Amino acid sequence: MAKPRVFVSSTYYDLKHIRNSLEIFIDGLGYESVLYEQGDIPFHHDSPLDVSCYDEIKNCHILVLIIGGRYGSPSSDTDIESGLEHFNSVTKKEYETARVNDIPIYIFIEKNVHSEYHTYKKNRHNKDISYAHVDNVNIFKLIDDIYSQKRNNLVRDFEKFDDLSSWLRDQWAGLFADLLAAKKRDHELEDLSSQVAGLKDLSSVLKSYTESIMSKLQPDNFEQIIKSSNSNLRSRALRTFEKHPLVVYLLEKSPKGIGIVSLYEAFLNSESIGDALIKCNYTEDFIKDLLKHPAASEDFNHLKREVG
Repeated sequence: MAKPRVFVSSTYYDLKHIRNSLEIFIDGLGYESVLYEQGDIPFHHDSPLDVSCYDEIKNCHILVLIIGGRYGSPSSDTDIESGLEHFNSVTKKEYETARVNDIPIYIFIEKNVHSEYHTYKKNRHNKDISYAHVDNVNIFKLIDDIYSQKRNNLVRDFEKFDDLSSWLRDQWAGLFADLLAAKKRDHELEDLSSQVAGLKDLSSVLKSYTESIMSKLQPDNFEQIIKSSNSNLRSRALRTFEKHPLVVYLLEKSPKGIGIVSLYEAFLNSESIGDALIKCNYTEDFIKDLLKHPAASEDFNHLKREVG
């Protein structure tokens, strides 16, 4: 059974005890901890060691970043000859890799470092000041970068390991609760979708019945009434269709000459989203890429039930 993989990112020697405790905590929850010193990362002989760490982060579900008083070693792409006043450490690059790949990040900063960061903010242009709890002001610049993000920047300070474990336990329990709630909502939406489909079938039967009665009574404007009714139903369906996020995306990427009506007709007359896109002359590469996402087929089926 697949387990959530949690990558632990920090400098090593100054935070070794925290890393060891975090490994035991993560494994105790039934998750899989990933720490380079435990041999959890496959290193490639043809690339620098830190690059293998960045690659492994992409295969993880969560990153826990711990910031202490040491900034760490320069990443392998650092130009040492240009000086080390401003450089990216391995830990910073690990954080950036997780952020770029939209992996959830939980960030912990040692309390003394976090407190001193506020002093740094008031004295960031004073190069003569020395700080007691950090070995490099680049640590504060990393914290600046973290706080500047609009999302995925949960930060907590800590003094002891229990501060980390109790907060992570609550956060991950909350994630699990949200997942269960989302599953329940999906089931409720499926039930609602089935009910809507049933109402559409009933509406279709009533429409046919009404048309049958009108055809027998044959009022003077019988054909005009039916035509107007069908036109109104189609217009309503088209308005619903064009507002759907999948349709909005497909129209943005549509081949020349394909508009909302062509796409709507293709949806109505196709059994799958792939067939619909072929009818609209989308490229084979575009269709292949879209079909990699199961949600696209799910949206197609829901949309067909709604407007078909």
